[in-house]
Amino acid sequence: MGTIQIKKVERTVTTGKTGETRQKAKKTYGKIIYRGTLNLADMAEHIMKHGTVYTEDVVIGVITKLKSCMQEMLSDGYKVKLDGIGTLYPKVTSKGVADAKDYSAQDDITRVGISFLADQSKKSIYKASATRSATSLSTQLFEELTGEEASSSNAPSSNTGGNSGGNTGGNTGGNSGGGGNGNGEDED
Repeated sequence: MGTIQIKKVERTVTTGKTGETRQKAKKTYGKIIYRGTLNLADMAEHIMKHGTVYTEDVVIGVITKLKSCMQEMLSDGYKVKLDGIGTLYPKVTSKGVADAKDYSAQDDITRVGISFLADQSKKSIYKASATRSATSLSTQLFEELTGEEASSSNAPSSNTGGNSGGNTGGNTGGNSGGGGNGNGEDED
């Protein structure tokens, strides 16, 4: 089981419904403390540590070939589903025009990108509930925010499967007006 460290962050948010008197309030949200970013070589080395018969160069070769083939298929308008992981698919953003006859993909498409949808099937380990039950959360406290000692809070949370303070699964970014992107991550 892995452990994801969470730090507390304080944000000022606007509360109340639109059209009514709205007030600003300070709220505390959780934010993941990322340990770093693993590149292709790091992942190949990690895969080898799990007892695979393939050497690092073979693992890198297969992943590199998968990467280039996925790019080719996505560029041809296909969705690419990696069972148990998720689906990558091309996505465009375009300007709207008043008359359909005036629309030109070449002139009115403003962005072409790739989106990812994590596999949410019952068997997927990436499903929010599966990730939550397989992960221990540890809150890293910062004295300037909480006044608490950092050393007293580094123990992993004993709650690994339920609702902890209103945050379930991957929705810890404070996206009820708190600036999260809806995926439980902040866009820094």
